[in-house]
Amino acid sequence: MIAGYRLLWTFHVPWSDVDLLQHVNNVAYIRWIETIRCEYFTRVIGEPINGERGMILAQLDFAYEQQLRYHEEVTVGCKVSRIGNKSFEMSHEVWSKLHNHRAAHGRTVLVAYDFKHMHSIVVPDEWRSAIAAFEAGEIQTYG
Repeated sequence: MIAGYRLLWTFHVPWSDVDLLQHVNNVAYIRWIETIRCEYFTRVIGEPINGERGMILAQLDFAYEQQLRYHEEVTVGCKVSRIGNKSFEMSHEVWSKLHNHRAAHGRTVLVAYDFKHMHSIVVPDEWRSAIAAFEAGEIQTYG
């Protein structure tokens, strides 16, 4: 389950994420990957997500494969899969622990950004080093 991901978040689906069709609403998955992406940034980069420099979302592609239901235990993983000059790509997976299958997957493209001067920046070398070290290390979980 979730091979190759170093940061994992496990939780039970809250009632508020379920829609009238009694499965997890598509928007909830996006909130979950946003949450783990912010956790990744804080843990790995070591800078506040709302600091002077950070990242902005440029693209989001997400595919839904299986339904999830209220109180089902799920694990969400994220990893940096590519680093460019000013952007990087993160891969995301959502798994049902109950059924041991992937429920959804996707990717986000993020742009390194200077919020003080309001423009994109080259991905800092210290971010590259921190990401490389983290992605080569042990799995970390929270939740």
